[in-house]
Amino acid sequence: MPISIRHALFVVTLTACLSVALAARSSQEHQHPAEGGAHHHRTAAKLKNPVPPKAASVAAGKALYHKQCAGCHGDTGTGDGAMGEELNPKPSNLADADWKHGATDGEIFTVIRDGVKSTGMKAYGHKMTTHQLWDVVNYVRSIGPRTGPS
Repeated sequence: MPISIRHALFVVTLTACLSVALAARSSQEHQHPAEGGAHHHRTAAKLKNPVPPKAASVAAGKALYHKQCAGCHGDTGTGDGAMGEELNPKPSNLADADWKHGATDGEIFTVIRDGVKSTGMKAYGHKMTTHQLWDVVNYVRSIGPRTGPS
């Protein structure tokens, strides 16, 4: 077999193996339970909130929330914002105990930063600094029950 054909077969085989390995890793990190229930993001769940939930952080998060999030999630976080009426699925109720995309601070941070595919939840990582995102996490924690570890 000429070297170029051997090289091409090697590259194709290596690419296929890498794709399978990445798909397996991705499914381990993003676990979906049975239809419609909560799921967890293992890598995101390991993120620790570096911003203490002190009054200044919660107040800053509240201001950002009302500017960026209340239109869909509503003023009190119950998912009843005017812009959310047209969305399917509806915006999450941030004040209840059902956190569909994980309950840790890291998972909440990741949802805010990266958004949620196939929903109206857009990514805010390009609109806010990392510190601001954590401030919003702290504010969201202040309006809803603490349902999981931080």
